[in-house]
Amino acid sequence: MCLDYDLIIIITLFKKNALGKRMNNMKHNYSGGCHCGDVKFTIRGKPVWKVNCYCNWCQTTSGGPFRSFVLFDEENIEFIGQEPKSYEDKNTTHGRPMINQFCNNCGTLIGIKVPSIRERHIAIGALDQRKQIEIDCNIWGTEALKFIAFPDNADVYKTGYWNGTGEKM
Repeated sequence: MCLDYDLIIIITLFKKNALGKRMNNMKHNYSGGCHCGDVKFTIRGKPVWKVNCYCNWCQTTSGGPFRSFVLFDEENIEFIGQEPKSYEDKNTTHGRPMINQFCNNCGTLIGIKVPSIRERHIAIGALDQRKQIEIDCNIWGTEALKFIAFPDNADVYKTGYWNGTGEKM
């Protein structure tokens, strides 16, 4: 009788520990932040979309040839510490406002918020798990700089790719 009771306790503790680990994993799947550590975030859930954007706006506002983003549902992102600073550009070539979000101290790009969509673009470089993320969707390929070479297996769209629309190059 005592052995059965001990076995029940061991099984109960194991289940609680396994459940606790699963619950902790549900708290967030991704984490990240800026270079100096002032802005930190956690993200629950899976990416809605992973994309490289070669549009002129991304080039001029980043100083690079393109930007890489992972989009998540806004309600799944939690900022810890300082909120990112914002700069809203209402005069974009996209025809809609774009809000750059960055650390006020070190200037690290955290992402972009587009008021007309519910997902937030998180800059891949701000994610701790960036090396595990594969991006095979590329938009605004017509505006890519001449030295850009797209992988053979990548989808490359002439302009934007919204909700299943877009013409491939």
